[in-house]
Amino acid sequence: MSDEELAELYERRGVPTEWVEITPEVMSRAYHLYFRALKSPSGDPAGAKGFAERLIHDPVAALREQRVDIGDDPRVSTMVVNHERTLERSIVYAMVLVSTNPNTVGITLAKEEYKEKEEAMPPAT
Repeated sequence: MSDEELAELYERRGVPTEWVEITPEVMSRAYHLYFRALKSPSGDPAGAKGFAERLIHDPVAALREQRVDIGDDPRVSTMVVNHERTLERSIVYAMVLVSTNPNTVGITLAKEEYKEKEEAMPPAT
């Protein structure tokens, strides 16, 4: 799947491909919550590159590169949902929870298998 095809799939679903802050008001004093979809890593460690790969292996640099405010010296924990599935040929959704402290950052990566017949999936409402 090309980057353009993936972006089109996300657009049909109404999923952002850039960081969007989605913090519920009730959480806003303590945390900021960000969400986006991103292209899955290649699955080839020797040729791995791209934002998803940097987010997994160097999350501080990746989030700063994307201008997500994570503070000066954050402690980062990452959880991968559906990790039993390969990252290859998966669609990855990332959520980043940043404490207003801001020394604590939690990253959740959720994977979804890509199916050739994605057209059958209903659009976002």
